[in-house]
Amino acid sequence: MSILRTDNQADSIEILKLVIETTDYYREIAKVVGDDNLASKLNDIANERSSYIEPFENVVKDLGELPAKPDPDKELLHKIEGELTQFFFANSKNAILDKCLQEDEELATVVKRTKLGEKSAEYQKLLDALAENLSKTQKSIQALKD
Repeated sequence: MSILRTDNQADSIEILKLVIETTDYYREIAKVVGDDNLASKLNDIANERSSYIEPFENVVKDLGELPAKPDPDKELLHKIEGELTQFFFANSKNAILDKCLQEDEELATVVKRTKLGEKSAEYQKLLDALAENLSKTQKSIQALKD
């Protein structure tokens, strides 16, 4: 493992980190929302997103790097943020859903700009599947808004 990372290595680590963070975010927000139906849908999104963790861990390993660990402090901040959003916003549901879209946007941006797919057809297929998941999630979240 070299100190200097290639763009592909850096992108694979960043994508893995963001997949883990967004999965954790959806799970944490599902715990604090007062609406059981919304919580169930957020957990469904988290479960779908978590299916990308292992494949991207494998990509990171294939490229000679070690998978990143999630930041426990960031997870705690997500939970607190969700609770505060519910407390301070008149329409907390929409505010929470907007924050979910914002969290996914960073991941979508990295997936769109990466050249990782040029390395192999398998990587491109995985990136395409993740991009489709992000698009589907965005549509689902928009449909949940009041």
